[in-house]
Amino acid sequence: MLLIRRQGERGQALILVLVFVAAFLLLTWAALSLASGAFLSLGSVQADSRSTYALDAGVPWFIEWIKGENGNVCANLNSDVPTPLTLNYPASTITVTVSNVTAGAGCTRANPVLDFTVSATGTARTLRAEAAVTAGSWVIDWEQFQ
Repeated sequence: MLLIRRQGERGQALILVLVFVAAFLLLTWAALSLASGAFLSLGSVQADSRSTYALDAGVPWFIEWIKGENGNVCANLNSDVPTPLTLNYPASTITVTVSNVTAGAGCTRANPVLDFTVSATGTARTLRAEAAVTAGSWVIDWEQFQ
């Protein structure tokens, strides 16, 4: 059997392979670009979540601290606040601080009602909250992220 080569079709397979390789590389580049953007935004979402959780952790931390205070907590406000709470994360350390402690409406020695602000390093947001003694137990009446 005689093999006949056509002179005009030489190299077509090479061109087709190069076109397919180029298309595959273009798709791979697009996928990696999307993935890198997702990974970059993931870091900011994680940092924001850590800050939000730190603010939220400051509320029960303050309640536990105030349980150990003696006397009328409605009268001794802002003179004695808890030391800052340090939360160690692998990427960073967040310090949680309670401030602006004020007596809420109806604050008595037997049933204290306290309004306070929780702040944390790494975020400009704060958390305002009110905690009160109801039926002998401390409860959180409300929280407001700002």
